[in-house]
Amino acid sequence: MKRLLVAAIFGLLQTTALAAEEPPAGDTSKPGDATPNPDKVAPKEEPVKKTEYDKLPLPQLIAKAKSGDPVAQFELASRFNYGRGMPRNTAEALRWLRQAGRNGQEDAARLLAIKFYNGHDVPQDFGEALKWAGVLAEKGDLPAQLMLASMYANGEGGTRDLVRAYMWYAIAAVGAKREGSTEEPRAVQVQAATEARDKLATLLSEVQETEAQRLASDWWMKKHGTSGKAREK
Repeated sequence: MKRLLVAAIFGLLQTTALAAEEPPAGDTSKPGDATPNPDKVAPKEEPVKKTEYDKLPLPQLIAKAKSGDPVAQFELASRFNYGRGMPRNTAEALRWLRQAGRNGQEDAARLLAIKFYNGHDVPQDFGEALKWAGVLAEKGDLPAQLMLASMYANGEGGTRDLVRAYMWYAIAAVGAKREGSTEEPRAVQVQAATEARDKLATLLSEVQETEAQRLASDWWMKKHGTSGKAREK
C-alpha cells in the first residue's frame, strides 16, 4: 500500500492515504497504481478574527456592509456566524460571507471553504469548498493550494484529476512568500507539498507528469509576469 502525505487545510495537518484499489472507469492512472482514498481529519474553523469594525455599532456596520465594504461584510457575517451580539443566523452568515468572498475578502473565502468541506452548520458541499479554496490558491495562499491539490487527488468536488493535483502540489512546493506578506511559508507545509508531489508522480505517466509540470510553470510565470518568450531569450 502506498501512502501519500498531504498538508492540512489552513494550518491544520491531515493525512491522505493512497490505498491500492481498482481505478474508476475512465481513469487515466496506470493499472495497479494506488488511488487516493482520504483518511479524513476535518479542518476546524479558526477562532473569530477581529476586524477594524469589531466595535462598530450594528446599524453602522450594516450600512457599510450594504455599501459593498468587504471588511464590513465579513464582520457582519462573523457576528451572525458566531452569535456575537445577536442570535446566530447561519443563512445570513453565509449570505454576507459569500458577498465578502466575492469582493476579495480572503478570511471570508477561507471560512466558506472550511464550512463546506466539513459540512459545519451547512450541508457538506465539496464543490463549493473547492471553489473557495481555488479563489485563495490562485492568490498564492499555500495552505489553500495544498487543500486544492488534496481535493483534486481524491476527487472531492468533482472528477479526480491527478494532473491538477500534481500542479498545485508543485506550486506549493516552491514555498514562495506571498506578495505583500512578511510571513515565511511554514516549512512543514512546504515539505508536505514536496513529498506529495514526488509520490504523486509515481502514479502519472511521463506525458501526464510533463503536462502537470507545464501547468504549474505556466501558472507561475503568469503570476510573476514572466512570459515564455522572455524565458527563451
